[in-house]
Amino acid sequence: MKKKLLRMIAVTAVLAMTATVAGCTNNKLESVESVAEISYANVNFDFAEQIAAEKAALKLVPDAVDIQLTVADVNGATGVQLVASVDESNTTDYYLNAMVAGNELVFSAAEGSAIAGASSSVSGELEVKADGTVTIVPAVIKAAEPTDEVITVEMDNGASYKVHTINELMPSMEITGDGVAAENAGVYDFALDRFLLRVNTEGELVYYRNMGSIGEHITENFGKQITADGSYYTFFVELHPEYRNFAGGYSSGMYIIMDENYNEIDYVTLYPNEEANHTHGEGYLDEHEFVVLGRNHYLLYSCTPEFVSNLPKGIDGIDGGNTAYVWAGIMQEVKDGSVLKEIITTDYPLLYESAVEMNDYENSTDQGKEINLTGEPIFALSEGWMDYVHLNSMDYTLTADGEVDKLLVSMRNQSAVYQFDFASGAIEWILGGKASTLSGYDEYTTTRTDEKGNEFTALTFGQHYARYTNRRSDGTISGNPEISVFDNQTGDIPYLMALEVPTKTRTFKAVIDNKAKTATVSDVIDSADLNEKTGKYHNASHCGSVVYANENSVVIGWGFHAIIDNIGANVPEGTIRDIGFDDLRIGSRPVFTEYDAANGAVAFELTCTRNPNCRSRDAFFSYRTYKTADK
Repeated sequence: MKKKLLRMIAVTAVLAMTATVAGCTNNKLESVESVAEISYANVNFDFAEQIAAEKAALKLVPDAVDIQLTVADVNGATGVQLVASVDESNTTDYYLNAMVAGNELVFSAAEGSAIAGASSSVSGELEVKADGTVTIVPAVIKAAEPTDEVITVEMDNGASYKVHTINELMPSMEITGDGVAAENAGVYDFALDRFLLRVNTEGELVYYRNMGSIGEHITENFGKQITADGSYYTFFVELHPEYRNFAGGYSSGMYIIMDENYNEIDYVTLYPNEEANHTHGEGYLDEHEFVVLGRNHYLLYSCTPEFVSNLPKGIDGIDGGNTAYVWAGIMQEVKDGSVLKEIITTDYPLLYESAVEMNDYENSTDQGKEINLTGEPIFALSEGWMDYVHLNSMDYTLTADGEVDKLLVSMRNQSAVYQFDFASGAIEWILGGKASTLSGYDEYTTTRTDEKGNEFTALTFGQHYARYTNRRSDGTISGNPEISVFDNQTGDIPYLMALEVPTKTRTFKAVIDNKAKTATVSDVIDSADLNEKTGKYHNASHCGSVVYANENSVVIGWGFHAIIDNIGANVPEGTIRDIGFDDLRIGSRPVFTEYDAANGAVAFELTCTRNPNCRSRDAFFSYRTYKTADK
């Protein structure tokens, strides 16, 4: 029961900061100052041995089927091989585990056998080459109207194999919209039901890879990252499920980097650090963020359990003291195997005080807790530590010399977005939350309460994603920073058993003037306004993303809804509803929308439903959606 419910609900500096504030719930700090003397948190850990064993046990590519035929991608894409049917009695049909559109597939006979002939259901007879191989570039697959090209290969001993270009477990896709303008053409990247997927603005399937071989482990946050050193594809894979958050969506694992040909080239975890006050060994990475700055140059994020002893006065820790068990957010820049800089959230006592959720430090424990949401207690190891920040996105700017300058950090359980000066570790400004340093956005706020019932004025609530929108191609920004935010507006999970779902997601942009201490909000897109345009439900309780590319292209990834994305066909109709939607379930929410804000029109929207062959009890959602202009 424990594992089932975890699957159903889980989704999801050195310098310290001190605040001059008469009670953090007053919503606005008068000043935020860096101080030289701090009590550093206990950051000593080393998971190297555990990580090595978990990496060795994880099966990133399925075992090759035991037949006389093999397949490979001409450019070496990892995972392109044959897998058997989910129907164990079927010994004639096999499926590609991964495919790169436009790439040649090479079929070869196993040692001791030979290919006698081959044909395609689309292109007809195929040539058996002098070296005994058969090659083919499969036909283009329309994502919403896929044609399964079947390649039949006859062996010299009479065996016959039918190879399908569409994987048997692929989610089905529906595309609506008026069409993307030529100047905004590109490719969308997302992960769904352990599939890594790329679909272009023409509605064609550019790439897929089934990661089902990893079993119960999470795989998420797939996307293309373009740097001066070249392009890379990255995705997260969970290593240690026991640390998975019960109801908020963080995981402990590694990031995998593929080159431009989808060939795996690196497997990244948190690097050991020898800095005097941040000494630790190898650690896990969290799924929320991973930034490639160049070859072997990364910004990493880890959510790591720590015992701390620097809670500020007025915040009760264990036995009324200043200690607590917390999930620390570790932000790390590494290059060529060396740690250049590390910032840890537990160096900032302010953040303990400004937490909106998971701030019961007095009752924190490293022994886990029983959670009761369904009438039956469930043990969750992760719940003992207080997830008081829950960092869920990290963006950057560079100096003219190409060094990391600023970090833009969204912290869900602070209901606020922070900018850090990377060199000093100082918090430069805070947008929203209980400790906001900015004003000027009152018309966009609501009155909320934190987990202990204290009221505060909230701009965002449980927001997921923040990005700089005026960063230039060289990574620099001149003038005031402009940012975008995906604002879930949910906070904790009061909606879990609600019949009407109160999630009211929105996105917006903001210009930050730190000298004037103001934030000017604009370009707000309310999810409810999109519902009537396509008949889909555009809300997200957790996760999500937004990129304001231009006035005709705002790409919104709709993330996760903790109830709806768990409701399959076997659940009675009307179990969950909201205004205008009498029955919300898998397939009622789009994966992503490209919105033409200038004309108030949906240019491209993709909705998916689970393949009936997929027996997963995990939630059906994509963590984020990314878009790049080039293929």
